Amino acid sequence: MITKSHNFRTRNTHYISLFCLAVLFVVMGCSKDEPSTVDTEEVGASDDDTDSMDSPIEEPADVDMNQDGAINILLLGPSSSIGSGVSTFSLGPVAEELRTILTEDAKVTAEIHIEYEDTYKDKTMMVGLGSDTGNQYEYTHYAHSLLQYYYWPEGQQERMANLKGAGEKDWDYVVIAADPYIISKVPGFYSLGVNTIAAKVAEGNAQPLLLMPWPKNEQNTGPLTHFEEFTYRTAVGAKVGIDVVPAGLAWQDLSSDLKDEQTAHPSPNGAYLAAASIYTQLFKENAATSEYTYNDALADVAFQNVNQAKDATHFSGIFTYNSPFQTGNVDASIIRYNHTGTSSENGIIGGLNWVISKTDGTQLERDGAPTVHFNLGRANTNFEANKRYKIDPSSFDYSIGFPMQDGSTTGDTSMLYGIDKRGSQSENGTDLGVAFYMIRENELPTARAVPIRALYAQMKALNIADSAYRDNWHMSRDLDRASGAYIYTLLTGKCDLGAEPADTSSGEWRSWRAHKLGYETAWNLMTLEGKIPDCD
Repeated sequence: MITKSHNFRTRNTHYISLFCLAVLFVVMGCSKDEPSTVDTEEVGASDDDTDSMDSPIEEPADVDMNQDGAINILLLGPSSSIGSGVSTFSLGPVAEELRTILTEDAKVTAEIHIEYEDTYKDKTMMVGLGSDTGNQYEYTHYAHSLLQYYYWPEGQQERMANLKGAGEKDWDYVVIAADPYIISKVPGFYSLGVNTIAAKVAEGNAQPLLLMPWPKNEQNTGPLTHFEEFTYRTAVGAKVGIDVVPAGLAWQDLSSDLKDEQTAHPSPNGAYLAAASIYTQLFKENAATSEYTYNDALADVAFQNVNQAKDATHFSGIFTYNSPFQTGNVDASIIRYNHTGTSSENGIIGGLNWVISKTDGTQLERDGAPTVHFNLGRANTNFEANKRYKIDPSSFDYSIGFPMQDGSTTGDTSMLYGIDKRGSQSENGTDLGVAFYMIRENELPTARAVPIRALYAQMKALNIADSAYRDNWHMSRDLDRASGAYIYTLLTGKCDLGAEPADTSSGEWRSWRAHKLGYETAWNLMTLEGKIPDCD
């Protein structure tokens, strides 16, 4: 039970002061020939309840990571959720509370720079559908996920510089938050985004912090236990060191009278609680030690949860969660499939065949059995819907859908904007559009999504692809190979890269790297681990 509050602490200090004055009076009243019989160790209260006015202020934990005389903290998170009617967790109020806590903390002598960046974005642009150059439509594109924010083409160079502390501020810490709907529904995509941003932050030697939020309405997003597991799994398996700020667990531990209900998420109490949690994570102290008085009961709960979480048993073992990115269980020397026969599907199957040729003894065959391992097809309903993947668990162990590539007149750019969402809520021509369609239409547990847009964006960033195309319509061979590697690992959990080619400027090396990328992406989406094991 939390009993300490700011008022209690103030009253306690007042009584101690009166007691000390009384002791001083007794001491002064003693004869100078008679030594005082007052034991000074018994005069004051415990170390937890007193502060010596003559003692120097102890410096807090050194959070000036780069020793530039300033505490620079960036908070990243979206202001809008991709889920219909879902309240996202906005870091704007959290940044304000954290700034106030630090500004009014006498122990903090460095300059304080706290900034919040909204990762939500939107842009209206033309999109080509199909190979007909005249078949173009205007769509509004949206960035809700951390991954789409990272690869959003507009302002990307400045954004990359800012994330690694090469912009106006050299960050000491970067606090990362995500859309609660994405965390709960597609945790693998959440993990992929966190790992991508954290790796860039680490390039500038700042420390990434992963904020565990809490849902405003669990019916829309799922329970807090999901947020806890997915956040810790992501941090523990990250490719760079990430510390968790367990604000969600602190909110869970609050008494009902402290859980204020507001339209905004987080509420005012929630914003302070999250800020106090960040403060404790940084300084290893209770935010109530700051002169800023909000509600010390909130600060106490934040302090306790951050300290308890240090020794918490992290989630471990095989990760299983019913999502379009869940690992498959295909274990066969002959992998059988079918599809509707479009050129896009043929290209991906060619990429999968290229990948399987690197393995020891595995073969790929079309049909040939009453039940095949997977059916492959386009996912879009807004263009040639008859060529979509088929859901039939009695015939296919898995049904794999991919967002059809945009027409080449716009695709090299529009697909980079088309990872999350464009157009209406039901539009399924994007990576997350495909995944959420599968969830909404109850196509799980057999449906699986291929995030081709995310694969292409990563290939561009790695400089192993200049274009998504090999002609005016078909995807490039290396993008097909990345998709094939992704499918193979997603279905089997396996990978066999072979030796890395020596010449990193060669086409052979780029294909090898595309293969590796497909495997890495699948692994992160399946397991929430950004630290990828070596390929056998």
